[in-house]
Order: sequence, then structure tokens, then C-alpha cells
Amino acid sequence: DGLTVAFPGTNNVACWLADLDVALTTVRGMGRVHAGFWGAYASIEGPLMDQSPEVTCGHSEGAALALLYGGALCLAGKPPKAVYAFEPPRVSIDGVLAKLFQRCGVQLLLTQNGEDVVPQIPRLLHTWQHPGELTRIGKAYEPFPNVEDHLIEHVIEALSG
Repeated sequence: DGLTVAFPGTNNVACWLADLDVALTTVRGMGRVHAGFWGAYASIEGPLMDQSPEVTCGHSEGAALALLYGGALCLAGKPPKAVYAFEPPRVSIDGVLAKLFQRCGVQLLLTQNGEDVVPQIPRLLHTWQHPGELTRIGKAYEPFPNVEDHLIEHVIEALSG
């Protein structure tokens, strides 16, 4: 019934560089977050903050951006009703973003299709976490952590079936 802002997944070299920048940055009100994703989000934040979407969503890196945008909207006093993060990598380490969403009453849907490995990364150096529980969808294409289950067409298939 309202505006939805959607973010695509990794689709160019700049996206890959953001994905790989697993340093931390502190964002007031959101805590310590993935520096690469925050940098990607911050580069487009200006026009986004002129919007008041009901929903933010995305796949993969886009899911990370949807979560950060949802957090920024909460801090601006205009929280979305929901954030749909399909196959999100982990974006924070300290639980501050999760508490922000809870305090603002934002409905979160974070999915993991089959044995998709992306929702389990990054793993190195820090206690990376999601701001909400993962909802398992679909069946694994392989019986071990893999990227085949991450493909957007397989996520769409899982959500459709």
C-alpha cells in the first residue's frame, strides 16, 4: 500500500569491493557495522532519505543495504513497516541495529535458502550477526554450504513454491 525501495545484489566491481571490505565502522545509533556495506549505502543515502518507504528490501549485498537503510530511516524518525532481506550477509557485530529495529517496531524477514553460504559470512575476526533470526526457505541444491542456493532465481523459486 506504499512505497518500497529495493536494492540489487552484487553486480559490479564496486559492489565486490564493498563486499570484501569487512572492516568495522561505528554508526551513531546503529553500532558497529560492516564498513564496506556502510560505505556503499552512504554513497547513495542523500536521495534515499527524501523518501519514506513502507518497505525496504534486497538480495545479498542489496539485503545488507536494505537493512542499513531501514536503520537509517528508524534514526530519522520514519521507520519502515518492514525490511525484507533475502540471503543477507551479516552486517553488524554488537546487537545495536537489532535493538533499533525492535524499538521501532520494524518487521524483519531475513531468509536463507537451502544451504546458502552467504548468510553465514563474514566470519573472520568479529562476532558478526544478523539483526534478526534467519527464516529457512527452499531445499538445498547441495547438502553442504554452497553458493548455488544463493542465486536469485533459486531464491525466487523457493519463495514461489
